[in-house]
Amino acid sequence: MTRKSGDGLGWLAGAGTILAILACYGTLAVVSGLSLLGISLDVHEGAWAVTISLFAVLALVGIGVSYHHHRVIGPLIAGTVGTALVLWAMAVAYDRVVEFTGFAGLIAAALWDWRIKRNTRTTAAGQS
Repeated sequence: MTRKSGDGLGWLAGAGTILAILACYGTLAVVSGLSLLGISLDVHEGAWAVTISLFAVLALVGIGVSYHHHRVIGPLIAGTVGTALVLWAMAVAYDRVVEFTGFAGLIAAALWDWRIKRNTRTTAAGQS
């Protein structure tokens, strides 16, 4: 089976999504856990929001790279909406529901994209 150009970035959508979620909720969990231990940690909210936003955009770039190969628009639309909601929550008006919905959209898009890539590889391998 020959490798198509860009296959090396197949991990980008999933990794970006996971990193965005970890940057958001993981940081919150660490800060909360430390607070329970009596340790105060001050996180710069602007830097935190930028980090989350960059990882969300990275996930969308990964979905876009995959779209270039499989030409299924659904994951790209879901990823775009999810990323837009996360960016809105980070930069314009924070709302927990908007943020959570954005992450749900990113997760759905990354999983959908992964499934399409897996099915495409399986089909291509069966034709070889």
